[in-house]
Amino acid sequence: MGTCAYKCTVEHCLNGLDLGIKLGWYDYKTFDVVEYQHYEKVENGDLNWTVPGKFISFSGPLNVTDKYGSFTPDDYVPIFKKMGVTLVIRLNKP
Repeated sequence: MGTCAYKCTVEHCLNGLDLGIKLGWYDYKTFDVVEYQHYEKVENGDLNWTVPGKFISFSGPLNVTDKYGSFTPDDYVPIFKKMGVTLVIRLNKP
């Protein structure tokens, strides 16, 4: 919610979509919009597939309760099991 630090045009977005389709990462016939919209919400884990079936990116876990509640590591476990996630690597601060 601020000034963008990089130039991202509609053409960039369309090129990314085209590449995702070519790589088999996106298929409009099978893409589950309802599931995507559910998990993108902070209160539902704020997560989405970066590379479908390979990498999920997510913002948590949290150790404190905020206006959305607390999404702890224990809250992610059932979601990860459902999605077949077997390894988590933390790339941000502990």
